[in-house]
Amino acid sequence: MDCICCGFGAVLLLFILTAKKQIDSTTEAVEQASQAAATLQAAIDAAAAENKSLEAALSQIDPQAKADSGTLKELEQESEELAASIAEKEAALKAIQTDQPEKQDPGSLDRPSADKKYLSGLHLDGPRAVILLENSGSMLAGEASEAVEILRSGKGDKSGKWKRAKAAVRAILAALPRGTQVALLQMNQSAAPLSGTSAQPYIDPYDNQALLDTLDRLDSLEASGGADLYQGLRAVNGLPQRPSSLLIITDGLPTAPATGGLLSEKDRVSLFNLALAMPLSFPVNTLLFPFEGDPSAAGLYWKLSTRSGGITLVPDDGWPAAKKP
Repeated sequence: MDCICCGFGAVLLLFILTAKKQIDSTTEAVEQASQAAATLQAAIDAAAAENKSLEAALSQIDPQAKADSGTLKELEQESEELAASIAEKEAALKAIQTDQPEKQDPGSLDRPSADKKYLSGLHLDGPRAVILLENSGSMLAGEASEAVEILRSGKGDKSGKWKRAKAAVRAILAALPRGTQVALLQMNQSAAPLSGTSAQPYIDPYDNQALLDTLDRLDSLEASGGADLYQGLRAVNGLPQRPSSLLIITDGLPTAPATGGLLSEKDRVSLFNLALAMPLSFPVNTLLFPFEGDPSAAGLYWKLSTRSGGITLVPDDGWPAAKKP
């Protein structure tokens, strides 16, 4: 019995010792687990704190973003208002331009197909060319009786011959090279500039406004009275700057001044010679639209042109084509 009790006590002691060791191990594991949990919780808290910090930062950034968004919307609205204002102004400008009368484009100048044939031979030297356009009553027709009839009817603007003379001026203005100034003068019983001003008749034919003003005056010019070549050449010589060349557009010998009634051909030749007695220090060219009863005209103008270094041309009936109304 004693042996049994001793053995049982030894087993019991061994169990107690083993159980205590297991309890100690369990306690240690629990403590380790608690420490791990605490570490994890600390990490969680740190993450939460960082998250809150990030949210706070975002909350600080967001209002600025909203403000920028608002500013952008304001800018967009201002841009739309500005675009609308520009559109209104453009519409108003277009309406004004529509109401204004259209001006002729210098590019629409009549350039007859025969320009090279006739105009290339003219000695219209620069830098200052002068065109002297006769606008006497005889420029309305090729015969005296027809010219008188047109004058009486008051339909000079319908004259084919007068239209051709004006078309010749337009063709010459269109053919002048850049860098050449031009003065256009009319000549009947008196002479006066059609281009520029009295003080400065020369214009640049490539100056749109100056050219259009000259063409407007040309279009409104009427043909009447006699032709005083002396007064015409005197006006040319009296220009503020000496011409480099001259072109006379005429249909014959002078018909003025007529102090003794009707002029004979001899009288008219005398008037021509009187006009040419004044010095002309530049080439003189002539475009002659012949008038009935002037057999000496072509020869005398040819003599003048040859002597001065110019040329006299008698164009075909179809040149230049008259400007359509």
